[in-house]
Amino acid sequence: MSAAIKIIDKVPFFGGMFRVESNELNPVNAWPSLMAMTSFVWFAIAAILGVSMPAIQFMELGSNWYYQNITLHGAAMAFPFVFQLMAAMSLHRAGACLGKRADDIFVSLFYIFMNVGALLLTVAVLLGFHVTYTVMFPLPVVGVMTGQWSMFTLVLGFTGIALVLTSMIFIYPIKILRMSFFGQIDSTLQVAERSMKDPGMIGMVMGALVLLVTGTPLMIVAGSLLLHLYGIFPAEWIGWAADAVVFEFVFYIFAHNLMEAMAIMIIGAVYSTLPLCTADGSRKLYSDKIAILALWILLITSVTSFFHHFFTMYPALPSTFAYHGNIMSFATGVGGALTIFTILATIWKHGIIPTPALFLILGGFVMYILDGVSAIVISNVAWNFKLHGTMWAGGHAMVVLIAISALWMGILYYHYPLMTNRTIDDSTARSCIKYFFISYIGLLYTFLAAGAAGMPRRNGAWESDWYIFGAFMLIFGVMLLYAFVLYFLSLRKSTALEY
Repeated sequence: MSAAIKIIDKVPFFGGMFRVESNELNPVNAWPSLMAMTSFVWFAIAAILGVSMPAIQFMELGSNWYYQNITLHGAAMAFPFVFQLMAAMSLHRAGACLGKRADDIFVSLFYIFMNVGALLLTVAVLLGFHVTYTVMFPLPVVGVMTGQWSMFTLVLGFTGIALVLTSMIFIYPIKILRMSFFGQIDSTLQVAERSMKDPGMIGMVMGALVLLVTGTPLMIVAGSLLLHLYGIFPAEWIGWAADAVVFEFVFYIFAHNLMEAMAIMIIGAVYSTLPLCTADGSRKLYSDKIAILALWILLITSVTSFFHHFFTMYPALPSTFAYHGNIMSFATGVGGALTIFTILATIWKHGIIPTPALFLILGGFVMYILDGVSAIVISNVAWNFKLHGTMWAGGHAMVVLIAISALWMGILYYHYPLMTNRTIDDSTARSCIKYFFISYIGLLYTFLAAGAAGMPRRNGAWESDWYIFGAFMLIFGVMLLYAFVLYFLSLRKSTALEY
């Protein structure tokens, strides 16, 4: 029996949602199921922390609790939840479509590095390492110099971050590329055959390459700093890496393109799944060529749009770069428009089978588009000066993660029968989708309204005028938490497939 299956069987509550039967498909099912299960454990932690933040303000528990919880919430939500869920489902899709194993050393290392790294970072935060997940270097070092946390805590936190980044930038992309282009095909694992000319497969490879190419410079810089903190590299070797401008450039090249890679990856997953749900059984998109063109436009425009993060760096950075980022950000809308057209045209031409999986996928895509509108607004240089330090930007970061997670949760619904040999409870799933969408809309526009009103993000001492926004954040946050409880129950109440 697979080690992954043994671990799943021993985990209370969540293990029951992802219990895998031992059969010939274990090399495809076992580890992705374990990764998906673990990602939801992290989400449960992140969700409680998220709801706690407005509650802390209303109960006047102090800013220290607020800053601790916002750090833990952001880190848990972005990496061990959303990214790990994405990795689980894309590995399962690649394995079942290409006939390749998803249980080798790369998958095991990804799981260990991601979750051990997240645990180390969690411990560091509990010891006082209260930074945002953007890690604005050298502020973490300044925190040591001002006595806010110890050097041990800094090294522990940086070690956790390094493990998480290694799993995301190297281990996961290399595994996806190996599955896509190398290794023998095992026909017993190939449940739904696809070629590398398929838009869904192309999107998956594009996303992996973006992570690898844009993340490597960050790992060189951050790795040099970490090795100095370990006492391996002398100070004179890493002076160039300690320059704040150097660090922030390589950081935002990756951080921005991390979200773009996840977007391209999920659009590829939609392109793979939607044809399987067509009512006429054609199993085709409206146009593969338009779908691939949309992916290429998204790739080309998004890679350099990271410059919109540097709107305040003039004159150190020529202002033309900030406007280039502005223009490229707007241009991503062309790829988005073509994607919307492809999805709607496919539904119009072939019809769809109205399953909870497809509804959650389409609902998540609508969420993603709505957030994209808010992102394009804030990519404008002038509006950035007005909104970047407000809840508008914080809300954008949060709701894009919710939208991406909704899309992957829909993909999980579709893959679930293959992974577990069970089918979800449809009634509970449909209720989940309803509350998910309502809470998302509520949170999105609450954050945008708060930002437009001037409410600063990452602020642990709210003024009286901001509590009305906090009340709506708490209401819709609890509703979102309830939607996830329903999602878990739809898996817990699943029934065995009948053949």
